[in-house]
This record gives sequence, structure tokens and C-alpha cells, in this order.
Amino acid sequence: MKQHPLLNLSRICCLIVCGTVLLIGCGKSSSKPLPETFPVKGSLKDKSDTPVKDGMIFFQSPDNAEHASQAEIQPDGSFELFTLVEGQRLDGARPGEYRATFNPRMSDAQSEVPVELDETFSVKAGENVFEIKLKN
Repeated sequence: MKQHPLLNLSRICCLIVCGTVLLIGCGKSSSKPLPETFPVKGSLKDKSDTPVKDGMIFFQSPDNAEHASQAEIQPDGSFELFTLVEGQRLDGARPGEYRATFNPRMSDAQSEVPVELDETFSVKAGENVFEIKLKN
């Protein structure tokens, strides 16, 4: 008995899809363990002690470009850092010294300029809380 050509084609497609899924599932995972991060939260206020309502804050290690964390600033001025490593979002930041930059949210009326903060921030094992006040 002769089989219909579409039946053979659907079997071939099924085999290709199953083989692809198996190959992707058996792919080599990173042998490097994810880095340890620690909670970092805080608040950002302007020079008149009013909470900054939006924007982003970035923490960058001056010694290691791979050590970078970021957070969106909430309407009450609070933030909680997260770190992106190999496409994964890890809460907190790696231990070490950091410089911080505040990027205001750009408005339609003007372009905002990032503000690099003068002080450094030290992230240590355990919970880290930073109350940051902009000088300008």
C-alpha cells in the first residue's frame, strides 16, 4: 500500500523538530557557576532632600567592567539593584567597590544628562542599604 506524500513529509518534519529539541536540551551549559550577589537597596534624593521619582541608577566597579548592577528608581525614590550575568537576572550586586551614576528619565521637553556621583559604595556580604543624596 502506497503512503500519501504529505504523511511522509509530516513524519520527516516531526523527526527534525524532535531532533532539534533534543540537541538544544542537551546543549553545553556554562561550566562557570553564577557569582554570589548580595542585596543592595536604598533611596535617592535630590539636593533639597526630595525623593527622586524616576530614572535609573547604575553601579559600576572601577576595577572590573564585568561587575555592574542597575536598578529602576521607584516613585518614592527607592531602588533595589540587580545584576545581569549570562542572560540571567540576579538580585543584588557582587561584593566590591562601586562608582554610581544616576540617569534621569528623559522627558520630551529636554534631554537629561547622567549624573556621576562623587562617592564610592562598598557592597559587602549581607544586606547593603545606601541613602544617596544628589549634590546638584
